[in-house]
Amino acid sequence: MERFLGFRTPLGALGVVILLTLILSSCSVKTSYKEKGRVYNGKCPEYAKVWVHYCPTKYAYTDRYQHLSKVKIVNPRNGKSVKISLRLNKKVRGICLPKRLKKYLGKPFLGKVYLLRCGENGVKKCPKYIRGYASWYGGKFHGRKTASGIRFNQHEYYAAHRYLPFGTLLEVKNLKNGRKVIVKVVDRGPYVRGRHLDLSYAAAKKLGMIRDGVIPFEAKVLRCGY
Repeated sequence: MERFLGFRTPLGALGVVILLTLILSSCSVKTSYKEKGRVYNGKCPEYAKVWVHYCPTKYAYTDRYQHLSKVKIVNPRNGKSVKISLRLNKKVRGICLPKRLKKYLGKPFLGKVYLLRCGENGVKKCPKYIRGYASWYGGKFHGRKTASGIRFNQHEYYAAHRYLPFGTLLEVKNLKNGRKVIVKVVDRGPYVRGRHLDLSYAAAKKLGMIRDGVIPFEAKVLRCGY
């Protein structure tokens, strides 16, 4: 028995060579589309349009995401979608799905891909509440790329958290004055000891914490990821 990407095949040596030639020619060729998702270190685009095709393998492979990232792939032709974990393989171009999914999703397509979990260390579930101390950031960070790949806008209601999935919505309450604001997690941090959430300038202003800098907070998770 021969192996291809960890998948056993009964073909002989000559058959394997032919199979590799055919598969690599389809999986490794450069596609003509222009990827529109913003990539952070080439690891985890929050949203991207990626060429989706098929390979005779047990798992899904990609060169676009961290190993074992989980994504939702939508075929815009028929509206069908699938949630699947991706394994990193730099020989693959775009996303290569197991061939068994072709009957359901249809012919190769330019898919809409939404990030559900970045890498194997991303969390699958969110707690109902988080508590701790929140700070805020803006100024020199305005316009820079966040860990999710989008540009940070200090005038939007954004937040940074160490592990909550990107796209998570939080209703944050300032425990000093009772004010609330709904923010979306788009970045990683804070990495200062004793702090658990970083808020954009707009969110901090809404909470009345600009002068304080750091405040005790409680946040309710309204949506976990996208």
